Amino acid sequence: MVVQTFFTSGLHASLVAATWGSFSATLVYIILHRPKVELFDEGIRITNPFDQITVGWQRVESVDAKYTMSIQVGDKTIYAWAAPAPGRYHSRTIHPSEIRGMDIGIDGLIRPGDSPRTHSGAAAYLAILRLKSFRDAGSTDGCESSLVSNKRDMGILIASFIVGIILNIYHF
Repeated sequence: MVVQTFFTSGLHASLVAATWGSFSATLVYIILHRPKVELFDEGIRITNPFDQITVGWQRVESVDAKYTMSIQVGDKTIYAWAAPAPGRYHSRTIHPSEIRGMDIGIDGLIRPGDSPRTHSGAAAYLAILRLKSFRDAGSTDGCESSLVSNKRDMGILIASFIVGIILNIYHF
């Protein structure tokens, strides 16, 4: 659409199309592509649209997958946008052979978010395995905790939105 506007319209329409195209592409990147969960021996890194949080395993108290995969650090819960839980009826489709040997649902009940066929269940299960192996090793030397904000992408998003509004209001 943006390329077509450059060839068929004037300068103003081309700038408006490029600005809104930049806004749309940045928004899609921030929400759909950027979120991820990285597990490593010393800790976990959760990258959400607005920030990147790294926490050492020594500070993680628990890992859960109720609505999305989350970790409990002190009195704060950190949610991972990259590992959402499925709908509430997903637990009806779980066959007992899928969770055999996984140490989940021991009491016979399993929440939809804990299913190994979901993003939240798979990520939480792997995080729990890493957390257990860290604790079993008796190590207290995990990685340093950090919080890095996504200032560049947020700046592009806000600037393209403001320029798009200005170009829609003022025509030249």
